[in-house]
Amino acid sequence: MERIVYADYLRVIGIICVIGVHLSLSYVSKFPAFTNMWYQGILSASLTRAGVLLFIMVSGMLLLDREEPISKVPQRLKRVLIPFYFWLFYFFMKDVIVDHELLNVNSINSFFVEAINVILDPTKISIELWYIYMIVAFYLMLPLLYRMIKNATEKEIEYFLVIWFVVLLLNFFKYKIYILNYMNLFTGPLGYFILGYYLHKKDSKYTKSKKFGLLLFIVGIIILFLSFYIPALITGHTDTSYILVGNLEPGSCIKMIGLFIILKNIDFKTVFGEYSEKINSGILKFAGYTYGIFLMVNVPLDLIKDYGYFNLEISPFINIPIIICVAVAVSVVVLHIMNKIPLLKQFTGMKN
Repeated sequence: MERIVYADYLRVIGIICVIGVHLSLSYVSKFPAFTNMWYQGILSASLTRAGVLLFIMVSGMLLLDREEPISKVPQRLKRVLIPFYFWLFYFFMKDVIVDHELLNVNSINSFFVEAINVILDPTKISIELWYIYMIVAFYLMLPLLYRMIKNATEKEIEYFLVIWFVVLLLNFFKYKIYILNYMNLFTGPLGYFILGYYLHKKDSKYTKSKKFGLLLFIVGIIILFLSFYIPALITGHTDTSYILVGNLEPGSCIKMIGLFIILKNIDFKTVFGEYSEKINSGILKFAGYTYGIFLMVNVPLDLIKDYGYFNLEISPFINIPIIICVAVAVSVVVLHIMNKIPLLKQFTGMKN
């Protein structure tokens, strides 16, 4: 398949956002509502939220556009799960031996019980790990999803996406509508998977407009900001109940549709001129590290926090970019070294 340049940029932006939002939420949780740092924290979180959606949308864009035989599923699962379980075991042992914060391990029996619990629910270790089992589920469904999408008309795909978005809205506003209990096909991240494919293929004045993409991006950020601000205004304190795990809120959806459209329509040769080949090549190489960074970036982040280098008294717009650069650089170096060692390269999450 011909390389899609903007897919690499989306992956890179995605991993930066994944790191950035978790650092931003530290400001939101530490500072009282309506203080200067709190406002900066929710703005930073609104800007960086939903990076995982870019991974999902890029996966859908690429995987739903080519035939996926059932025989290829084990290979995909192996590439995702082997490095995942390696790093999950690392963080599990770190908590058991060093941190003693997340798990209740005080005997051999509880060790094995917690190990099984962590395998079944890796969000006990880190909340963003919900993404792994979600993408595994998509890989298992992929041979069927491919057939469904390839045999669906554009109008039928739009029909699915419209209902999915309406259900997303109703669930966001917590309406108790009984029929929603039976609309599981139209809930969850599956919509983002199909949405990525649809936006990549759709040829219209809207999907070709960077201005329209920018408008959606800004509107999405405003909705996310208000999703922090309005509940705090009502309750008098920080309330993140409308910023749902899994990014299933309208602000995230609208923002990432906008960003997707912007990147889709950028002519990188025009933007970077004679340097475009070198820059695109660098982005491609860096994009190859993103899954490994996603799995292991908490290693350098934990060290940065443990040694007091993540100072919440510094503005997030200064502090967070510096921390991201350091954490990503350390992760890339570690992954690069691991990739040179035959025994360890299977745990990097990189294609070899």
